[in-house]
Amino acid sequence: MRLRELTRAWIYRDAHYLAVDVELDRAAARRWVPRPLSLADPPRAIVFQAFFPSTTFGSVYREAGVLFEVTHLRRRAVFSPWMLVDDDVALIAGRELLGYPKKLGELTWQHTGDHIRTSAHRRGHELLAIDGTLGAVIANPPPMLGRAHRNIRASLGVAIPKLIAFTPRERVVEVRHAQLDVRIGGSERVDLGGAWPPLPVGLVSPLGFLRQVLLRGR
Repeated sequence: MRLRELTRAWIYRDAHYLAVDVELDRAAARRWVPRPLSLADPPRAIVFQAFFPSTTFGSVYREAGVLFEVTHLRRRAVFSPWMLVDDDVALIAGRELLGYPKKLGELTWQHTGDHIRTSAHRRGHELLAIDGTLGAVIANPPPMLGRAHRNIRASLGVAIPKLIAFTPRERVVEVRHAQLDVRIGGSERVDLGGAWPPLPVGLVSPLGFLRQVLLRGR
């Protein structure tokens, strides 16, 4: 997928996503989703790797992550429990401003013709690798970033964690089918088994947020 995210300026130009829809084990995934969010039915997620060759903040970087499909106030949205980037500016902006749980990792993106090979490593372990061959263009594709988002923004101090909501605007350039080979790994520390600014839409239990921090900090 190639897309552009629009606000008053072009934040990303010619962004590339390699995305896979997967089914989730509800019992295993539930512990990653804080209230008042709940897993959508059926429980599904988007596993992706991305490449951003041009940004308004001057970084060229790669990203890997997971987006759970959730519901909040009877509305479907996506929530990210895990994300890696290989650029500190993208990490700070995404985590501090938008609540994405970004951590630094080592990522690769190799795109030659119709073949794409990507990988994501952290602390010496391969966590995600996608090897694919691109196919036919999809005429009416679903959005990638242009979905309702729900994230948690807080610190480890006395501040109460807040659930924020935003829906980025995007302009899709091209989306294609792909034949993919996906490897999801882990380690003893890691287990993977907009148009408007983000708005606080609710409070999150401090104990629940602490559990999320402990899970994400692996």
